[in-house]
Amino acid sequence: MNMPVINAPDARDLSAADVDPARELESCNHLLDDHAGLEAFYRENGYILLREVFDPQSVAQARDAMLAVAAELGITEPGDPVGKWTGKPLPANMEESDLYAGIAKALIEHPANLAVMEKVLGEPACAVPIVQYRTYPPGGPITVVHQDGFYSPGIQDYKPVWVPLTPCARDMGGLAIAIGQNRRGYFHNVGKPSPYPFPRDAVPDDAWATTDYMPGDVLIVHPCTPHCGTPNRSDRLRITFDSRVQSAANPSAIAATVTAVTPNSITVDVKELGVRTLTVDSDTFIRVLHPGVREKFEGFAEYTRPGMRLVVVRDGDRAVMLRKAAEG
Repeated sequence: MNMPVINAPDARDLSAADVDPARELESCNHLLDDHAGLEAFYRENGYILLREVFDPQSVAQARDAMLAVAAELGITEPGDPVGKWTGKPLPANMEESDLYAGIAKALIEHPANLAVMEKVLGEPACAVPIVQYRTYPPGGPITVVHQDGFYSPGIQDYKPVWVPLTPCARDMGGLAIAIGQNRRGYFHNVGKPSPYPFPRDAVPDDAWATTDYMPGDVLIVHPCTPHCGTPNRSDRLRITFDSRVQSAANPSAIAATVTAVTPNSITVDVKELGVRTLTVDSDTFIRVLHPGVREKFEGFAEYTRPGMRLVVVRDGDRAVMLRKAAEG
């Protein structure tokens, strides 16, 4: 889907600190067995909020696994089920750390939870191999205002999934959503450097909404919906993760291992498809070194190395997106 973008190098940026989510998100549990109605709500509002639909035991296991990593890092005490912050700073670049490997995959692929995702997609679901884990302390990182689809071109019919694992009231910094703004295209300002911030006046102030989230809630965010984190003003860690789900029969994004690279191509080994060689060009969205920063096409063959695990989105024999994989 090609959509116009903003090119305004002199615009004032929209910061997450500017967002005041005064509206309340609506539960969609009553639509879970009405796929057409659920999709209509999603297209109109840009989100689906499902209350406490994931299996409680699987949520508790994921929570305990993430809190065990937090305790290993010293940012909470071992065995603390609520994740009270010790005051120690969170190490940088932890969102896709191997310390969390497997936690999200085990939760999403629990049979009861996959059944929920099947109702959301209207067909059997599987996970996109992209996960970000959040153990954000008070005063810690805040996710910038963004639209997931802008950073993931070529992935069709996937749904971003955000899951809280401990109670996440407003003071803990849950997600804020700009309701209905998914129907207006992309707001990322390509006239500014990556991450291409929104202009301050791009989203109406009264569009923003949030809620108090509980363990087992699932928030599905439309790829074109502006959203951001809000500040954590509590005394606890915000324990959440976000991933994506897609069609199991026709996945748009696949995990692959790089086997060879030239200045204009990449050869990858995909478990489901075997070895494939794809062309790479200046329009390919490349972020193989860091999941949040687009790399320049020039020098592609120098910084992309055999053995790398990537998420590959392809259109025929062309690579639409190459992204560092985070496989759950």
